[in-house]
Amino acid sequence: MLRVFTGFFSLFLLSCVSWSALAADNTCPQRETILSFSDIVLADRAALPPLIARRYGAEAAYLKIRYATLPDEEIRSLLQTLLASNVHSADDLAYAWHIHREGYSATIAALGQEGFDRLVTTLGPSTIRAFLLNERTPDALMKRLADIATETRSSPILQLSNTPSSIATAIIDQPDEFKEKVALAAEAQGLFSASALVAASESSPQAWNAFLVRNKGIQIPRLLTFDASKMRAMVGNPGIERQDSYSTGEESRIHSVQMASAFEPEQDFLVRLMDTAGQFRNLERAARTLLSQIQSGAIKRNGSMDTAWLFAYRSATYFLGRPQVESLLDILPYAGRRYVRSSGAFMLRDVIDQLLVIEALQPYVTGKVSDIPLWPVGVSDKIKADWPRWSDLATKVRDGAVSPALAAAPATFGMVSELLFAKANQPALRAFVEQAPAGQTRVSVANDFAIRLDRACAAYLYHPTEAATLQGQPIFKFDTE
Repeated sequence: MLRVFTGFFSLFLLSCVSWSALAADNTCPQRETILSFSDIVLADRAALPPLIARRYGAEAAYLKIRYATLPDEEIRSLLQTLLASNVHSADDLAYAWHIHREGYSATIAALGQEGFDRLVTTLGPSTIRAFLLNERTPDALMKRLADIATETRSSPILQLSNTPSSIATAIIDQPDEFKEKVALAAEAQGLFSASALVAASESSPQAWNAFLVRNKGIQIPRLLTFDASKMRAMVGNPGIERQDSYSTGEESRIHSVQMASAFEPEQDFLVRLMDTAGQFRNLERAARTLLSQIQSGAIKRNGSMDTAWLFAYRSATYFLGRPQVESLLDILPYAGRRYVRSSGAFMLRDVIDQLLVIEALQPYVTGKVSDIPLWPVGVSDKIKADWPRWSDLATKVRDGAVSPALAAAPATFGMVSELLFAKANQPALRAFVEQAPAGQTRVSVANDFAIRLDRACAAYLYHPTEAATLQGQPIFKFDTE
């Protein structure tokens, strides 16, 4: 059964890896709002405290580059500003754009070798992808990685600990023929971890066996085998059987949950629960039901996380029981960047609360029903206590009576923005955010909704297997249309 299931999964993956390219449309209705919000982020972030300002700018700059027709000099200036401010992921964005636009040699001359080396040996999937796809030969990159390992007198496996997974992730949507070239180039330089994970990411189940045959004299570390098995899950292939003292007997179920996570948009939900609670059998069932929804098209793989998370939450509740799921939501922190935060701790409970509230109120704010609903099943006591305020704000949004004064307080700013987004009233949402007081809350909201709206437009920030392999880290691609 697993073989049939994974075979279909692999075919489905191949049919979906180019969704972002097919969806691209610079004339989509969301374009102007995406650009407006990106401009707010780029303009307002400079006035924030430096440590906070560093969190914002890379995604906004990328979206501006992709959705607007900017001259190269303006792009260079924009990227240089972000680099000078040490913005998170700005270096990955800058190197990726320069390599795509000008080639590797010109990029090194402009931005330096040190920054490139740092990216390709840590977490720089955008730079790695741009290099491999632009140069069309993996040999130069693998030679450079081998030289870095030699220069630091360190084992390639230790020195380049993040590089193998970054390489495999960066080119997960490329054909097997190209992946095989990358794997062989890595082997030629003695970078066996990189070769192993790229081989494991090939759609052909036999690619891993071919890697083992080519390298039968090498002892494969247990952790590398674990990572390779997970990478096989990303493309729908069976896991690697383990027959050692570390085997739990639950590997096939874990593998099934990992396969479902490869299809989740944006961020993973079920693996987070599994890592904390175990419950492999029940979570495997939940994962299979989630995957069937994505395969049917009911949940868009390159869409936003909202529908997927709500379905996964309800599926987990059905198979595990509400008390256990609720207890997990209360202790697991949310690491994403959505939502206005009114307190320091923001848990999965808060995310599910937000999703349930908006789902319940959307028919009301869009005029499909005339009465305010009761609070939805599953929300926390905090939401129940705040339901009168949610109801009042929903009525204002439905009636077009939103005052700019509601943006003065972070909590109501976030609530009204969510309701306007649910109403799909982009002009009102854009006006509300544009008229809000400058500061971190406005930057956070603008950044959040620019990214969400991209998912409804060209989905430039989408990447296959993103929830499982990127875990919230952006990848900036310039090879998709």
